[in-house]
Amino acid sequence: MKKKHYILSIILFIALISGTYFFILKDYSLQEFISSVKNCNIEFIILSFLCMVLYSFFAALYNKRMLKHLNIKISWYQAFGYLFTEIFFSGITPSSIGGQPVEMMEMKKDGIDYQKNSIIILLNTILYKIATLLIATLGFTIYFNHILKQSKLFVYLFIFGYVSSVILVVFMLLLVYSKTLIPKILYFLVSVGSKIHIIKNKEAKIQKIDQAIKGYQDCARVTKNKPIILIESFTILLFQRLSLLSISYFVYRALGFNTLTIFELISFQACLTIACDFVPTPGGVAISEGLLSNINKFIYSSALATSAVILLRGISFYLYVLFCGIFYVFFHFIKRHKAIDIKKSNN
Repeated sequence: MKKKHYILSIILFIALISGTYFFILKDYSLQEFISSVKNCNIEFIILSFLCMVLYSFFAALYNKRMLKHLNIKISWYQAFGYLFTEIFFSGITPSSIGGQPVEMMEMKKDGIDYQKNSIIILLNTILYKIATLLIATLGFTIYFNHILKQSKLFVYLFIFGYVSSVILVVFMLLLVYSKTLIPKILYFLVSVGSKIHIIKNKEAKIQKIDQAIKGYQDCARVTKNKPIILIESFTILLFQRLSLLSISYFVYRALGFNTLTIFELISFQACLTIACDFVPTPGGVAISEGLLSNINKFIYSSALATSAVILLRGISFYLYVLFCGIFYVFFHFIKRHKAIDIKKSNN
């Protein structure tokens, strides 16, 4: 069933890409794009790709440092392998829900039990979200006049996305650091759901909640015993986020513009990320391109807005997801091949 689920996700992903770019490019010729690319400043394009390298480096560094704090040593190859696995499956599944479970399974195959890898994933999710919210909050505070001038759809999605992200972060922090409040609320909801026959197996659901809460409490215990973990992890993930968001600035410079500052472009991109997170499509496909097209008309001239969308999404998402998929195939195949060899030697 899982294979069928991922195959369907890939089909949906491809269909969304095809439909989105057909809509965006219906009045845009390939010749226009080629002409725009030829006139690009290649140095800034290289810097854009360098940002993706830094993004990957900080993410892999987070994996290595967190596991070291948990007394587990992994190679850079493993650290990048876990990252690229998560990126690929997050990119092809709605709301990026498929990446982390597969990443956890890959860690488990390397002997990292679910108790420890769930701490890494959980802390990553919380701190990465907080880093995005921090950048977006600062950017919106400084550039709110420009941001509010964008389409009503973008403004509404940003507001709803921002509120839902804050609620999610608060909820997760309460799950981690509150021993009684959230568990009581969840038990109450399960009890109500059971009485109105929405939940069939009350005991099984409570057991799952208890297991999940244990993972959150393990995370709380680790960070309380070593507070430096929070500071170090947040710093790494903040730089990771800034690396990705900076690509918009270098694409902007590559197309010959220099009026807006790097932080202004990062602010727009952070707000766009939050707006897209509110819409559950694989990798934000369709909604990202649609909103980018609107915003880019403000940032660039109308003639270069579409070229900017293709370059930005191509570098920061499509090419990266493709690379991660190729790496995952080799990473997974080599690991599986080694496992088969070990079984044969044991027999």
